[in-house]
Amino acid sequence: MRQLIIMVVMLFAGFTAYCHNEYESDCNNDGIPDQWIAAGANYNSYSVSTDRNYDGKVDMIVDFSLDGKTLEEEFDFNYDGLMDTFNYFERGEQVRQEIDSNYDQKIDIWIFLIDGIYIEHYEQDTNFDGKVDKIKKYGLK
Repeated sequence: MRQLIIMVVMLFAGFTAYCHNEYESDCNNDGIPDQWIAAGANYNSYSVSTDRNYDGKVDMIVDFSLDGKTLEEEFDFNYDGLMDTFNYFERGEQVRQEIDSNYDQKIDIWIFLIDGIYIEHYEQDTNFDGKVDKIKKYGLK
C-alpha cells in the first residue's frame, strides 16, 4: 500500500504542482471522490488524504517529501472524524508515534522508535490527567 501511494504521489506530483490544484480519485467507483493528492505548503511536499471507509470523511493523511519519503501520517481509527494516531518520520524512518487512546483529542501514549521498528521506550498518561505517569524503557540504546 505504501509503495502504491508513493507511486501515485510521484506520478501526479508534477501535474499537481503545475496546476496548483488537488488531484482526486474514486477508488471504489461509486462516483464520489475518496482520495486526494495535494501539494504541500510552498510545494515542497505532497499530501495524500483518504476516506478508507467511504463515509465522506477523511480518515488517513500521509505527507511525503518531494523525494517520496514519508514525513508524517495521521489516522482516524474509530472513524469519528477526528485524527487519533500520529506517526512522525525523519529521513523516511518512523521515529515516534502519538496516540489518543480514549479519543478525547488529547495524546496519552508516546512511543519512541529506533531504526523505525524497535521500541526504545514509551510514555503513557494512564489516568488521562495530562501528565505522563508511566514510562517503560526497553534498553536498546
